[in-house]
Amino acid sequence: MSDDETPIAWLALKRGVPVFASDGEEVGHVSTVIADEQKDIFSGVAFRDHLLSHERFAPAAVIDTLTTRGVHLSIDKSAAIDLGNPPG
Repeated sequence: MSDDETPIAWLALKRGVPVFASDGEEVGHVSTVIADEQKDIFSGVAFRDHLLSHERFAPAAVIDTLTTRGVHLSIDKSAAIDLGNPPG
């Protein structure tokens, strides 16, 4: 995370923001925020990888920070690419 970024709540997360691996490399863009707004439970984000046409699911457990710049994962690029499909 750089100095010009501000942490945000999952409710402020928008579709299309970049998803970054732990090394700072962009691994895709958010396609869906997966949460239960009524219960205020954030489950994670679905994102589309630049190289593949299908979605990946990054559960909340592998998300380090949500910022004005994007979603920062706590895993590297290879682990992010190996993430499974979104639930449902």
